[in-house]
Amino acid sequence: MTDRTLLVVGASGDVGQGIVRAARDEGWRVIASGRDAGKLEAVFGTARDEGLRTCTGDIGSEEGALALWKEAAALAGRVDAVAVAVNAPNRIAPLSQWTDGELAGLLATNLLTHFNAAKVMLPLLPAEGILIGIGGGTADFVIPKMTPVSIAQAGIRMMYRGFARERSEGAQIRELMIISMVNGASKRDKAQPEWVTDDEVGRHVCAILAAPEQFPGPILQLKSREQVGQPDQPSLKG
Repeated sequence: MTDRTLLVVGASGDVGQGIVRAARDEGWRVIASGRDAGKLEAVFGTARDEGLRTCTGDIGSEEGALALWKEAAALAGRVDAVAVAVNAPNRIAPLSQWTDGELAGLLATNLLTHFNAAKVMLPLLPAEGILIGIGGGTADFVIPKMTPVSIAQAGIRMMYRGFARERSEGAQIRELMIISMVNGASKRDKAQPEWVTDDEVGRHVCAILAAPEQFPGPILQLKSREQVGQPDQPSLKG
């Protein structure tokens, strides 16, 4: 059990829900946040307990990220760790059919949200704190008609590497790239046996939170269900 507080950004999504459940199972106090109060209520309304609070916020800007931090800190008294599980939807089409405005919008809702959270919240976390962003394996490969997603994911990875390289003290930062489809609430009816589950992602995040020195990163990968709770072999460095 722990008396620490975890802020989960994007808590009503598939991965966010898994992180919230796993963190509560490990005894963390959890602030589950998202942009839509209705979705938060639908997901957590009946499961809420004294260790689980919800709040709305939007990390689409630095100002929004700071406002979310302040609200979470006011609810819990302090925030010791942050998990950013934000992944905005996008249309599926060949790259040549995207406009520059559409690509800029995709980067704003995926890459820049992670940037805002990291830039604003890292300096506010305690020295022993940690911020973990959730990314995807398409940073390394292209799925037909989904090249823009790969562009965003590659940018997210380099952003986390950059923040980690620039830090010499204070809270730590990691990105967890999930190299698998995720069996979550929105995909239960079509999930395959080899997919990692939302709860398994949550347990892996909790393992990193509990012993970050065993997951040096800053870029980590979750490749299979058998790896849950275990460091990368080998781990990606710098």
